[in-house]
Amino acid sequence: MSISVRLYLEADRFALQQLMTELGYSLNDDEMVDHIREIRAKDGEVFVAEVAGSVVGCICAIIDVRLAAGKYGELVSLTVTRNYQGSGIGTILVRHGESWLRTRVNKIRVRANTIRNKAHGFYEALDYKPIKSQKIFIKEL
Repeated sequence: MSISVRLYLEADRFALQQLMTELGYSLNDDEMVDHIREIRAKDGEVFVAEVAGSVVGCICAIIDVRLAAGKYGELVSLTVTRNYQGSGIGTILVRHGESWLRTRVNKIRVRANTIRNKAHGFYEALDYKPIKSQKIFIKEL
């Protein structure tokens, strides 16, 4: 199986929407376009993995700066379609995101929902160490 990783293109929008649905997020066309535009406007990037010309996974690499914690790279929205999970594509995407971030930051963070136990083991196998758990609060405006 030949796997390639490349930058997201506008033509990938539908495939990315499907991947986000598998992750538990339903995005319409306008939301997807807006999110990609905002990520890139803030110096982040979205990468997709392809097998035989089909998008089968994605990852987003962003830069985050916090007053207390400082500057971090962050890998978010890692998703591999169910048919290809366990095939190494997730690891390839993470390594690609790390490589892209390496020239921009000294530390990379990932977050995984407390219910995503498989993801916890996946990241730990890639040498990420859990440092804390927290609740996230949102206020709609």
